Amino acid sequence: MTESYPEHWVFDDEFDSGDESCGRVIINLHSYVKPLAPGTRLMLISKDPAAPVEFPAWCRMTRNTLLDRAHPFYLIELKPEQKEREHG
Repeated sequence: MTESYPEHWVFDDEFDSGDESCGRVIINLHSYVKPLAPGTRLMLISKDPAAPVEFPAWCRMTRNTLLDRAHPFYLIELKPEQKEREHG
C-alpha cells in the first residue's frame, strides 16, 4: 500500500475516510461533495480493500471522473460535464 499520493497530483480538496468501509465512505462522501462546485478536484483516501473496485464504480454511477488512483488514494474530478455547461 502506498503511503503518500503521487507528487504530480493537483487537487482542490481532500476527503480522508479513515478506516471506514466503502459503504460508509460512499454515504459520507455523498454528503461531503454535495456543496462542492463542478470541476472540483478531490483526493479521496480510503484504506478499505474494496476501494479499487468500489470507487471507480461510484464515479461511473455519479458521473464524476476518476482521474487517477494509487490505492489508498483516488483523484476525482466532480461532475466535469456540469462545469463545461456552466462555463462553456
